[in-house]
Amino acid sequence: MAITITMIEEKEFKTKVRGYDPVEVDEFLDEIVDEMIIMQDTIQSLRNKIVQQESSGFAPPVPLQSAPPAVPLAPTPHAAPSFPSDLETAKKLLEDTQLSCDEAIAEAKKRAQEIIQEAKDRVPNPELTDLEAERESVRQEIEVLKEELEDFRNRFKGMLKSQKDLLEGEL
Repeated sequence: MAITITMIEEKEFKTKVRGYDPVEVDEFLDEIVDEMIIMQDTIQSLRNKIVQQESSGFAPPVPLQSAPPAVPLAPTPHAAPSFPSDLETAKKLLEDTQLSCDEAIAEAKKRAQEIIQEAKDRVPNPELTDLEAERESVRQEIEVLKEELEDFRNRFKGMLKSQKDLLEGEL
């Protein structure tokens, strides 16, 4: 899936009781990282081709098939060469792509910080935790009272039965 800056900006995550679904956020950020790695590899491949063409003279551009691993670009020692128009276009495209990639990474980092801050803001407060503990305590007390009520009913029924038996025996 090709990710654009617009997609990153407009992505909305579903919220759960305690914030965003962490799995969904992680999956989306993994997709961003994968796309950025592909962009970086493509950029580095184009840089390597420009350097190669500069050092060997002009050669027709080779179509991209797969990007090689990223290698730091070493500056060339000779003066500014005159590029054919195809190389100038490729260089401009490379610069634009790098700028877009940098913007996308900056936006992704900014959005990630916003998500982290929102998650921190949604952490339950101590009052809510205390109320939940009190609720559980009351539930346990209700269960104990229900058991005592059942025990009382059984004893009361037994007492009524014994009183009935006594009354029937006197008649």
